[in-house]
Amino acid sequence: GLHIWDGNIEIKTACDISLKTIKPAFQIIFCTDGMIGYHSGKQINNLEKSHHNLLFTPPGELRLEWHVAKKTHLVIITLSEEYFLRLVPMNGELSEMHELINTNCPCWLSSSNMNINQQSLFILLHLATNQGEKIHKRLFIEAKVLELLAYQLEQFQEMKIKGTSYTLKPGEVEKMYMVRSIILNNLSKHHSLLQLAHQVGTNECYLKDHFKKVFGTTVYAFTQRAKMEKARELILAGGKKISDVAKTTGYKYTSHFTSSFKKHFGVLPNKIKLLVILFHQELECLSVVMYEMSI
Repeated sequence: GLHIWDGNIEIKTACDISLKTIKPAFQIIFCTDGMIGYHSGKQINNLEKSHHNLLFTPPGELRLEWHVAKKTHLVIITLSEEYFLRLVPMNGELSEMHELINTNCPCWLSSSNMNINQQSLFILLHLATNQGEKIHKRLFIEAKVLELLAYQLEQFQEMKIKGTSYTLKPGEVEKMYMVRSIILNNLSKHHSLLQLAHQVGTNECYLKDHFKKVFGTTVYAFTQRAKMEKARELILAGGKKISDVAKTTGYKYTSHFTSSFKKHFGVLPNKIKLLVILFHQELECLSVVMYEMSI
């Protein structure tokens, strides 16, 4: 099975909570704000803002620790052991985790928590804001969860190959999230690396290096993807001309926007809404056929 919990936890004083798990499960945990500490036997891990990891929880007790005056936002995706093992073979890079699972011990995928990269960040935003309609909802959620799991395992494998951790100091990560906010809140404007660096109190060299470590991509690539995602959202919502969407996403000339949109999505902006409508119609026809077959 699959379960997603997305929520905020705000406390005034530090506290511990003990949870008892009945069945073994795997949890993909994203901490986008605050901090949470996980304690179980000798296994201790403090998951900080903008980091993620994968946790195996056998039947037993797990202690969670929240720190003083910290607002914590978590996205926890729980997969049953059967569901997870059907998707992910426990060999190669995951062999160490498999050994611990066989001893019925809680364990983490990575000894160092990984930074939430660009791909995962956009998927989390999609899950929070758009879960499809009725019959499509479960398909949408499962597809996005599989993407998140794939990106997480890919990031873990890259860390193992490079033999390094992407972890930065909290202050450095915070600055990169400030840069991200500046970009996302001002998509109609052009931002040079120097301008962005000065706005968050760093230099151009550190900005390029740290941004890629945190989000797994360059500032330019992140900005382009954000513009295209926003453009698609506006087009599908309706009510705006393509020229207006182009201006909203920082393009002076509609032709340049159209070219960028087609390069990103493989389809012209004025055709994408039609494709989505046709796709939904095909899904609805398929669901009717499946329903009739079940009868």
